[in-house]
Amino acid sequence: MVRRTLFFGAEESAGLRPRLVTSARSQMSGCDGALRAGPRSRNLARRQRESMLALGASAALFALFAAGCPQAAPGDAELIFPANYRTTFVEVRDCRNSIEHGATIRVWVNEVGANAYQADQDPLPVGTVVVKEEFGGDDCSNDDDLMFWSVMRKEPAGFDEQARDWRFQEVSAPGRTVTLDGKSTCISCHLAPECLARDLMCTEP
Repeated sequence: MVRRTLFFGAEESAGLRPRLVTSARSQMSGCDGALRAGPRSRNLARRQRESMLALGASAALFALFAAGCPQAAPGDAELIFPANYRTTFVEVRDCRNSIEHGATIRVWVNEVGANAYQADQDPLPVGTVVVKEEFGGDDCSNDDDLMFWSVMRKEPAGFDEQARDWRFQEVSAPGRTVTLDGKSTCISCHLAPECLARDLMCTEP
């Protein structure tokens, strides 16, 4: 019923009755010939093309809402944490289970924000990078079980007011491929009151 409603609205917006959809689809291959014909044929072809464009827009909107919030997943996005983070960052949360992430996690923070993180400072300093390792096993000792890194970096004021100027990123292991570069799947949990009180940090000591 949803798709029928979307299609009906798209046809009306193009000035066509619903029954013309089939006609438009069946005659799209003959548009060039119609454009070379008289005014009525040209108008019909134009209206058919407008109908198809409107249908495409509706289909795109339907897919967007079906999928939820838009997510950026640019494979060429810059990584916001270094490969050697374990030698330069501070482990601020030891290995533990995370119900929210459905994984075993461990958290690291760079020197810019480690002390502030451990003191529950709000806000954390600009430049703070928080790396959450996500393992599929029961502990954090085997990197073969490392599935993802969930990363947050504190950007300068004005970057994103809703997200307290945090940039969110998800990176798959072991290849360090960016699979998400945005807040869409993260922000709802991080806006919980207990996280807001700690500058969107949610992992308990």
